[in-house]
Amino acid sequence: MPKSSVAPRASQERSKRSIAEYMLRSTSTVLEAIFQESGNVGASIGLLEDGNYTFHDIGTRALDDDQPPTKNSRYLISSMTKPFMGLAISILVADGRHGICFETPVKDILPELEGRTALVSDQMKPELTIGHLLAHRSEFLRYTNLWESPGGHIPWTTIDPVLSLLRHMPRSSQYTEKTFDNSRNYSNECFALLAEVVERTTRMPWGEFVTERILQPLHLTSTFTDVPQDHLQDRNRYVASHSVNVDGLMAGGHQLWQRNCITGPKAEPLLIEPSQVSCVNRGSKPSPLGAAAGMVSSTKDLLKFFGYLLEVFGSLQGKRYDLGHKISEVERGMITWWRHILSHTQSENSIYAGGWNTTNISWNPCDMKHRWPGSDGDNARRLQSAIRSSHSDGALTANRLWYFFQQLSIGGGVGVGKKLALYHGGNMVGATSSCFLIPSLKQAVVVLCNTRGFYLDAANIACMFLADALARKATDPRALQTLCANLDTVVRHIKGSYIRDLALYETRLEREYSQLARAEDFAGCVGRFRLVPGVFAEIQGHAGGSLRFQLYGKGFEYPLRARHDCCAVSSEVTMTFAMPMRDLVPLGVGGNNRLNIRDFELVFRGRRGSGRPFEEFVWVFDRNGVYEDGDESAFAWKRVA
Repeated sequence: MPKSSVAPRASQERSKRSIAEYMLRSTSTVLEAIFQESGNVGASIGLLEDGNYTFHDIGTRALDDDQPPTKNSRYLISSMTKPFMGLAISILVADGRHGICFETPVKDILPELEGRTALVSDQMKPELTIGHLLAHRSEFLRYTNLWESPGGHIPWTTIDPVLSLLRHMPRSSQYTEKTFDNSRNYSNECFALLAEVVERTTRMPWGEFVTERILQPLHLTSTFTDVPQDHLQDRNRYVASHSVNVDGLMAGGHQLWQRNCITGPKAEPLLIEPSQVSCVNRGSKPSPLGAAAGMVSSTKDLLKFFGYLLEVFGSLQGKRYDLGHKISEVERGMITWWRHILSHTQSENSIYAGGWNTTNISWNPCDMKHRWPGSDGDNARRLQSAIRSSHSDGALTANRLWYFFQQLSIGGGVGVGKKLALYHGGNMVGATSSCFLIPSLKQAVVVLCNTRGFYLDAANIACMFLADALARKATDPRALQTLCANLDTVVRHIKGSYIRDLALYETRLEREYSQLARAEDFAGCVGRFRLVPGVFAEIQGHAGGSLRFQLYGKGFEYPLRARHDCCAVSSEVTMTFAMPMRDLVPLGVGGNNRLNIRDFELVFRGRRGSGRPFEEFVWVFDRNGVYEDGDESAFAWKRVA
């Protein structure tokens, strides 16, 4: 690549026939069927192969709009925002004037966290650093249920509640007895902290920094860090947001799940309000959580961005860079970013680095250490469940349900030796997204959807399938037919797993929490309760007479259900704000992480005499981070006088 003061060259759209074009055209019918069956309203797919772009669009921009999306349609890309933040931090590191590096302790930038950022004792660097945040290597709990609110509301508009939580709450017990090798603690709050690192270091909001230092130099004209909320109604530029309801499941109870995993209940899409994590009111800053999941982009812009990254990777591998020559700021940041990622992935014990999931392909299906390449979000949990449920038959048998990126290649394979692959997915109210890069093959795949599909994450499964087929250079019709058959097997397993878990969830909810809690019966629960400064909840009677639970005094009010064995005059009362999925789905939430009723139980206690108000309730919103026999008092929400 020639040295210059401008950004690296983008890949060009070419008219000549490419492997990617043939492959996408040959599998489009199968892909479209998966999106339709999963209830997805519209999607845009983009492939990059050795400088060649190929695009394919599916469905419509919205349920109430018959126009198809295009390669320039703008989608909420959710957690695919994180690679942009990885590059933003790398630009700061490469700059040198700000005095930060990947090894800089977080407490040096955010002194409010002094005393709360020590990692486990056997870590080589016991103090939490900026590089650790980029790799999800913190012991902080996961707070998704405190901010991803129904209806798309994002209550954390400043960094203060995040800092307050991280100062006062316990760290995750999952990561205190071993290192993070072959593991991670995925935390959107880590990237909210990175947004604050950018702001305090540069005196610029994270969105402004990303726009000026990355988006504008690379001419990514359809990519934004914030969008005025009223602009999202412009269907010529922005797709709508949808959720998916799975109909016809519960009529016969959970005994029907096995039959339904073959025939499949009908997935019905619903038009919903989009997530507000990317929205700003005029004159205000985007939420710090937007740095984790708040950007908007198009398939064309994302492939253009990935094309720049792949070009820099190729130049680094060819040792053609001399940092003594004049190169652009963004290019220098990409060099720093790649070197940081490679320094972690070469040790073969990292699964996340620099804002990316990382893996090596071809993949040995007997290797239980790593996540399945490309599998993310709900799909990853479903496929992990497959291995656990089949583990008695051996890892190889369990992995027969999983065909992507295995050692046995079809149509030529991906060549000799291991190849680094980067991938990321995004799941948010009203949208899903997925991307996959194989740098040494100069390949990238992007799939953007305007639908949050709990039944099946079609964006993720399509992205994995296309990345695998592209890496294999699968153009032989028989090879493609085999890959499509394998895809169908994986899809049926994921759907069947969701149907089973959903049926069990609904059955337990009906059995243990069949009735809404009446305000007149449980008046002692009414009031405002605080967890830590800046994080509070209100419980109040609704006009219909039932109790409602609401975070931060705004957004959706969850109806509370009392456990069947609870008495209004008891000294301890257990309730849940878990809801039937038919009620949750129209609000845009309800994925795999909603199918454990206990995660949404409130235990009221501390009553000083019969009929008196309860002094607190306990809500353990991240049970994975707490010992089973641990002290739950840290999760007590105290009554505010």
